[in-house]
Amino acid sequence: MPAEPKSMVGGKDMAWCRTGSRTLVAGVGMALAALAPHGAALAQAPVKIGVVEGLSGPPAIVDFGESYLQGIKLALEDYKAKGGKTPIELVIYDDEANPQRAVSVVQRLIQNDGVAGVIGTVSSGNVMAFAPVLQRAGVPLIAGPSAATDITTKFIDQKPSFIFRCSMIEKYQIDAILDWAVKNYKKIGLLHSTTGYGNFAAQEATAGLKARGVTLAAVEAAAPGVNDLTPQMIKMRDAGVELILHFHESFELPYRPLPRLDYKPVFAGNWGLSSLKVKDIVGVEAIQGTAMGQALDLSDPKAQTFNKRMTEKYGKDYRWPVVAALGYDAGQIMFAAVDKVGASDPAKLRDAIEAIDNVQAVSATPAKPFSPTDHECLGQGDIFLGIWKGDTVVPAPK
Repeated sequence: MPAEPKSMVGGKDMAWCRTGSRTLVAGVGMALAALAPHGAALAQAPVKIGVVEGLSGPPAIVDFGESYLQGIKLALEDYKAKGGKTPIELVIYDDEANPQRAVSVVQRLIQNDGVAGVIGTVSSGNVMAFAPVLQRAGVPLIAGPSAATDITTKFIDQKPSFIFRCSMIEKYQIDAILDWAVKNYKKIGLLHSTTGYGNFAAQEATAGLKARGVTLAAVEAAAPGVNDLTPQMIKMRDAGVELILHFHESFELPYRPLPRLDYKPVFAGNWGLSSLKVKDIVGVEAIQGTAMGQALDLSDPKAQTFNKRMTEKYGKDYRWPVVAALGYDAGQIMFAAVDKVGASDPAKLRDAIEAIDNVQAVSATPAKPFSPTDHECLGQGDIFLGIWKGDTVVPAPK
């Protein structure tokens, strides 16, 4: 038999035998226990929460994903600072705006990382690809910032449903936009991308206007790779369009040709139009009056405090207040539920999320966001129309 290894104890060589090593380890353990405070427990293993966001790919996807993640991270900092009892660890993956990649990383979160819950992601298509995986596995999801209308309703009749969301909802923001549009403008046009999102939004907007007795004066579409929307804007101008419903993911593109065309329409559309980055690209003057769905009122002192904290923490990388606020509130809900359960138990975590109350939200999320029949943190009445005024998005006049 080979010689046992040697170690140094107190500066002297000590030959180890198996029995001796066990005796020494036991002795050391007893000594440490004697030195520890009475009743002290071993450090609790952290509860792992998966975060899936689009952190690479199209710029608009990245802006959404990074902003939502910034909010989640700040919520975790605040949870720890306020003395959260249960240690929490974020396991973060980039889904690269790709549904196959999104499903893959979610499977890894469940099987390899052992997460108790998941938050994410930007693309509604990605969420709809992996939500069934989480539902079957019995792991709760708080989706966001994906906006497709039916993300939670597809699962709400499954008892229990593990799919929640803290984000804008496309139908609600389109309804707010259309109510305002038909009240204030006679000639309305529609610009949309040819992506799944763009086509979906166009269908919702067209149907909504028809229900309100309005026919579009012009409809133009553009593929995601198109970098010049001059032809589309010329057709809008020639049709006399006053308001353009804007559902193209490259938010700044329609603004660019306008000075050359001597054309100044008003734009209204996706909540992405509230991005500080879009404002910086197109300019403060050009973006004035642009309207979009909102769930964060920056005239509220609580929202102003949050906005200031995020600006100081992230600087130029902070660019989407409403997205960051909803990420913060999603994080608050998840972390409070984890603290209530006190362990890595997905089934109990689901129940705690559904029952969560007294949320001190930054966004329009109510104190008790969920119920057994509604897994959306925002209702139709929580979403309002925002308009760029100066450097800030403010609620549109009633």
